[in-house]
Amino acid sequence: MKRGLYIVLLLAVSVLTAAAQPEVTWLERSHDFGVILEQDGKATCQLRFTNTGNDPLMIVRAQAGCGCTGINYPESPILPGDTAAVSITYNPAGRPGQFSKQVIIFTNTSIKRTILEITGNVIPTDKTLDKQYPLRAGSLRISQTSIPMGELVRGKSSTQYLSAYNSATDTILVSVSGDKPHLKPAVVPDTVPPARVTALTVHYLSRQAPQWGLNTDTLTLYCEPLRQPSTAIAGKADVHVMAQVIESFDGLTDQQRSDAPVVGTDCGDRLDFGTIAAGEVATRSFNISNKGRERLNIRRIWVPDGEGISVKVDRDQVKRGKAATVTVTVDTSFQHGDLLNVPLTLMTDDPDSPRLTIRLVGIIDKKQQ
Repeated sequence: MKRGLYIVLLLAVSVLTAAAQPEVTWLERSHDFGVILEQDGKATCQLRFTNTGNDPLMIVRAQAGCGCTGINYPESPILPGDTAAVSITYNPAGRPGQFSKQVIIFTNTSIKRTILEITGNVIPTDKTLDKQYPLRAGSLRISQTSIPMGELVRGKSSTQYLSAYNSATDTILVSVSGDKPHLKPAVVPDTVPPARVTALTVHYLSRQAPQWGLNTDTLTLYCEPLRQPSTAIAGKADVHVMAQVIESFDGLTDQQRSDAPVVGTDCGDRLDFGTIAAGEVATRSFNISNKGRERLNIRRIWVPDGEGISVKVDRDQVKRGKAATVTVTVDTSFQHGDLLNVPLTLMTDDPDSPRLTIRLVGIIDKKQQ
C-alpha cells in the first residue's frame, strides 16, 4: 500500500514538474527594413515575443552570423504572460545593395533555438559607390571598365560577367549594344529596382573572333528611367572586352610535330633603328624564315596602337626554306621620349614558338629636330 502511494505521488510530482515549463511565442520572426540610406547609419528593429508557458523564460544567448548585425535582448527572466522584445541592429556602412541576415536566439524552452531574419536594401554613399562601382552610366553604377576573357584556344567559348547597381530611388531599364558574331552580351535582369544589382553577361565565341592574338571590342551599357517623371538619370558607358585567341597544338602526333614549320628571323629578338632624328619617318625590314618541312602560316603580326608604327608583311605563307619580308615604318613624331622601345608580336603556326616578341629599338635624337 505504501509503495503504491509513493508511486502515485512520484507520478504527480513528475506531471506537475513537466507542466511547469516556459514557452516562447514570437509575434514577429522577421523584419524588412525596405530601402535604407548608408549615410543614415545603423538601422534597428524590434521583434517581440511572449512567454506563453508557466515558468520564467530566459534568453540564454544570441548569435549573429555577421559583424554587421548587432543583437540586444533582455537578460532578466520574462514572467509567464509577459511580452518582451529582441532588438536587432544592421550596420550598412560599406555594404551597398540587398541584404538578408539571420540571428539565432537560444532560450531555456523545450525548443532551444529560434532563427530570426532581417532584410533590406542599402543605397550607399557616393564614396562607397565610387569604390565598388567606379563606372557611371547615369544612375547605373558599374563594377569595372573591362571584361578580360583571358586566353582562348580558337574554337572554344567562354562566359564572363560584371555587376551593375541601381543607385537611384526609382526603377531603371538597362540595355546593351555591341554584339557581334563572336560576342554575345545580355543584361539580366534588364529591369532593376532601386538599390538592386543586375549583371552584364558576355558569351565569347573564339571561333568567330576576327583575328589571332589580342581582340578588343567595346560594349555600351544604357540606363533609362522606367517611367517619367523619375529621380533616375539616363546615361551610357562603354565596357571593353578583351580576349587572347591562341592556337592549340595538343592534338599533333609525333610525326606532325617533326614535320611542323619552324619560324626564325634574321634580326633575332631586336630590330635596331639606330639613331633617328626627331620628327623623321624611318623604315627598316627583317625576314621571317621557315626552317621546317611544312608550310609556315603567319597568323598575325602587330604593334600597340598609338605609337605611330605601321607593319607590313609581303606574304602570309612561307614555304620550306623560303622567307617573308616584314617592313616596319616608325613616325618618330608619335614618340615622346628619347628612346624607341616598342614590342612587335609575331604569331605563327610553329607549335614550338607560336608567338615571338621582337623589340623595335632606337635612339631619337631631338637635337636634329
